[in-house]
Amino acid sequence: MSILKGRGGRVRVKEEDEDEDEENVGDVEFGKFSSAAVGDPDTMAKMQAILSQFTEEQMSRYESFRRSGFQKANMRRILASIIGSQKVSMPMTIVISGIAKMFVGELIETGRMIMAERKEMGPIRPCHIREAFRRLKLEGKIPKQSVPRLFR
Repeated sequence: MSILKGRGGRVRVKEEDEDEDEENVGDVEFGKFSSAAVGDPDTMAKMQAILSQFTEEQMSRYESFRRSGFQKANMRRILASIIGSQKVSMPMTIVISGIAKMFVGELIETGRMIMAERKEMGPIRPCHIREAFRRLKLEGKIPKQSVPRLFR
């Protein structure tokens, strides 16, 4: 057994036996769910079922997704440039950061599905991201631009 310290000071215990390690990974993730999800046994059971079916690569991507986020100062600056002279509140910044994170996650997962369709392996490439964006736009998951672009 070894103790690993991850990003943000998170401590994880790694078992030497691979089988035990895969079982323990699902248990580690439950500490990150919201208080509403922790109190609901149905939600916990569903998440346990989903996490137990993840491959090692999927679990790694899921953990990376849970840890990732946008810097609040950068998001605040972008929001201020969009809405003009209005003051940008911290709750607004957090909400927009969450929406942006969900969008990027959807884009990456669609790109991974495209790679699987094409039977390609390895890291996701810009061509997969562009195709994922095109598909999401066709599905109506990306809003249309209200102001036309000057240069294409």
